[in-house]
Amino acid sequence: MYFLIVVAIALASIGIIIRAGILMTKVVIGKSNKDSDIDKVMKFALYGMVLGALASYLINSPPLTLVDIVLILKLIFIFFLVVTLHEMGHYLAARSFNVPVSTFSVGVGPKLIKFNYSGTNFQFSILPIMGYVKTNSLDEQRLTLIQKCIFYLAGIIINIICFFIGLTVFFIQQGQSVYESFVIVFNKFVTLIPKFYSLIVNLRFSDIITPEHDLENSIGAYISMANIAQEFWLGLAVLSIMVALLNLIPIPVLDGGRVVLAILGSLFALIGISKRYINASFTLLLILGALILYSPMIINNLWASSIKAGMALPEFLLWLGIILTGIINVQIFLENRRNKKINPPLT
Repeated sequence: MYFLIVVAIALASIGIIIRAGILMTKVVIGKSNKDSDIDKVMKFALYGMVLGALASYLINSPPLTLVDIVLILKLIFIFFLVVTLHEMGHYLAARSFNVPVSTFSVGVGPKLIKFNYSGTNFQFSILPIMGYVKTNSLDEQRLTLIQKCIFYLAGIIINIICFFIGLTVFFIQQGQSVYESFVIVFNKFVTLIPKFYSLIVNLRFSDIITPEHDLENSIGAYISMANIAQEFWLGLAVLSIMVALLNLIPIPVLDGGRVVLAILGSLFALIGISKRYINASFTLLLILGALILYSPMIINNLWASSIKAGMALPEFLLWLGIILTGIINVQIFLENRRNKKINPPLT
């Protein structure tokens, strides 16, 4: 049964990637709705890669027991709760400043729940990896600097509160008094922040860009974290502080980076720099931030795939380009044949 499940996941991965490839070729040759289909290509490619990595992990690792599966599901539930509470912080801050929220989204992948409440589309997807609250950029720009900082930091503040609540309750369950538990948690929080940022500052390039951090190993790392879900309050505290500290990193697409951009925007406006140049610069910084955040995942997975294929990374990329070009040419050839049958040439 376990083997059949793994095979089904692997086949689903292959099928989704093939579908992404077909859509991509249609986009390239101009036979599709570009905007919607490009979005679909990205989503299908991501789903296919994640399912493929999961199948590979399940094949190369000891079979998961029922206890493991229950813990993983519990960990996913806690992740959902942590990310939802983070985004709820942004949502409540926006509403308190009379900024309409069009979308409240948690997770990626196929949607589990979708509904509209008070003018906001709420949607929850199967993988609670990330989330976002979408507002009108003009309404957001009208906020004062203090209001912007509160809006951007609201999710982090909620996560820190959850860390204190979760870990305090955990220590109370271990027999500590409420006061003793709070003091222990406060001391841990004070020492944790400098340790985390010391770790970030001392990261080497080889610690980030390495084939050992591909999707398969990342999935294994997440599964190994499932043990913290044995204690709900401990799991809530650990995941909450992880999300909070990650978002405090001043990369423009993360909350900490958005605060930095808001402060810089106010300073630039004070010295008379045109708003048009400020917006253009910040758009560029957001793009660079996204590249910093997501390019290691892409590079590491391509690198790991090239090693599995027994090739150097440049050779693997060359062959990948040749294969994609071949698929596109075949698609063009088939389209031309189909068009000739529908509209035969006049003689």
